[in-house]
Amino acid sequence: MVEVTIKAIGRRGDGLASLDQKEIYVPFSLPGEIVQLSGSGTRQKPMEIVSESPEREEPICQHFGECGGCQMQHMAQSSYVKWKTGLVESAFTQAGLNLKVNEFLSFDVDGRRRAVFSASRANGSLRFGFNEAESNRINDVKECPILVPKLQSHLEDLKDLASSLPLGQSPARISVLSTSAGLDISIEDVRHLSEAQRQVLVRKCGQFGFARLALGDEVLIEYRTPKLNMGGAEVIPPPGSFVQADLHVEEAMGNIVSNHLQGSKTVADLYCGMGTFALRLAERSKVLAFEENEAALKALDRAWRETGGALKSVTFETRNLDRRPVLAGELKRVDGLVFDPPRAGAELQSKQIARSKVKKVAAVSCNPTTLARDITILIEGGYAITKVIALDQFRFTPHMECIALLEKR
Repeated sequence: MVEVTIKAIGRRGDGLASLDQKEIYVPFSLPGEIVQLSGSGTRQKPMEIVSESPEREEPICQHFGECGGCQMQHMAQSSYVKWKTGLVESAFTQAGLNLKVNEFLSFDVDGRRRAVFSASRANGSLRFGFNEAESNRINDVKECPILVPKLQSHLEDLKDLASSLPLGQSPARISVLSTSAGLDISIEDVRHLSEAQRQVLVRKCGQFGFARLALGDEVLIEYRTPKLNMGGAEVIPPPGSFVQADLHVEEAMGNIVSNHLQGSKTVADLYCGMGTFALRLAERSKVLAFEENEAALKALDRAWRETGGALKSVTFETRNLDRRPVLAGELKRVDGLVFDPPRAGAELQSKQIARSKVKKVAAVSCNPTTLARDITILIEGGYAITKVIALDQFRFTPHMECIALLEKR
């Protein structure tokens, strides 16, 4: 056994220490702590914390240290905010940008309305939950305090539902979204279901009060239509579709973007999804919406039409913006723009925005590294950053949402 002193916290939340002149990673440790290690390799769990940091707090979940998520429950809030802010600012610095996070927004711990569970069966035993840290083994969850209460209260019911699936050792993915109508469930990666197995799933969904159940794109049963409020519209999400994990974060993001683009007559929403921003922006502006996912666009179209003219026009186009970005010339009639790409960012699209004359831009991202790259392109094209806001949507993890607000010089 050896003892090491933790010097700092790395990007993934592990403590950093030196051993035999090599850097090692020690999960669940904090700067200043002396920890006892047993084993070898560059990543080692502490056997014992010899000297605790005053910044250490009691984790809120019984699965902390086993479940692969929420790895920062042991860090005091002030240090946690400083660390997460530093992740964003470090990405900016590496891209050559001298930018600071102007505002860090925190939200209630139990706000996660969407979760993706795994379920498998080995040696006759069902496991339902999330992957363990650094492992493909599923941690069988008994609680998950970051989930909204409605979802938390149905954990045992969801496990019961999973028990009726034809599971092998390869896990099934069970996406669950909490809506006002009840839980919306989508199951993927399962073997062929017999008609009898389907009927068992349908019956259990009725018994547990679930709103909708789908196998991939196929809806098995819809007892009540799940809907999400976005601005002045109600969206029916396609099964298993992308939704912001926390409703309060989504609303905050919508308000930030809407306020920044206020006064714009025509707004472009790139990577618009089901209309997280488009439907809110349409309360004040005409919207041009672009998205690759046809099911998401159909949900947006239906939601907009069902407002009965309460919103301004929303025109949409199915388009892969990574292969065929909206060109600068197509943005001539646009004076406001928001883009919210996947983690890989929007490099080609940013180059076209940089060449345009769009007055105001809101760049939204869940990846500070690609956000830094994309806003560097915009700055080189004549845009200036007015504000950077970080939103702690993924509590106790290294992940977060960021919004950079820009204006053309």
